[in-house]
Amino acid sequence: MANRAPSPHPVTIIAVAIGGAVGATARVFLPWPTMLDNSLTSFDPLPLAIINLLGAALLGLVTGYSSQRRWPEPVVKGVTTGFFGAFTTMSALALAYSGLTFGQTVYPASTMFQGVAIGAGIVAILLTFLFVTTVVTLWTLKLGVHLAGERV
Repeated sequence: MANRAPSPHPVTIIAVAIGGAVGATARVFLPWPTMLDNSLTSFDPLPLAIINLLGAALLGLVTGYSSQRRWPEPVVKGVTTGFFGAFTTMSALALAYSGLTFGQTVYPASTMFQGVAIGAGIVAILLTFLFVTTVVTLWTLKLGVHLAGERV
């Protein structure tokens, strides 16, 4: 029989909810163009890619640092799972790239081959971005552990 997972503390749940609300708000209202500024016909995935790379780097750094300094669980979960989870949502990036698929930014696909080629290119871009994001997160995780090990 598998062991039951420990139930989360109410303070941790509240911290994750607050962190998620702040992270989502930060993603939407940062000073660069967002999806709210433009209509669906002019999606620009670059700001979302920057947000996700920045968030991945900071997530790794905070996770590595907090693992060595033993931050309280509500703080760690609120910042990592709550804030950075909402800040770096891949669904927003996927939505922006799907705008490319449906011809909202590039010329509409007039043949089946063009549609498949564009779709395959977008899948390749998303997989590459996922790989780069993972590498950035792991590198900054190691950096955070290293920085936490050095007493300032």
